[in-house]
Amino acid sequence: WIIDPSSAAASLSMPLLEGAGLSTQIGDVGSFFITIGVMTLIGVIKQKRHWLYAPSMLLLVAALYRVLSTILHDAAFALPAIAIEIIVGLFLIFAGSRISKES
Repeated sequence: WIIDPSSAAASLSMPLLEGAGLSTQIGDVGSFFITIGVMTLIGVIKQKRHWLYAPSMLLLVAALYRVLSTILHDAAFALPAIAIEIIVGLFLIFAGSRISKES
């Protein structure tokens, strides 16, 4: 999102916005992906389950909001994105549950 925002936006099937919208798009979407990736890596490296729960929550809430956007605002139902968010979110919860509490 920082280096090539137009390609990043295109890969998510969204237009690249302008002005304050562009700032929000780069900041929010970029931070979403970086936070999920970094927290997941920290959880895996440190073997601390709590690091996996926040990225899981981000993904599962994103899936919920996608569904709500369809129900409440007639947005296109983005099944592939929703499925990935749910699968990865649940996997992170499962992986966290496999790390011992002492770790």
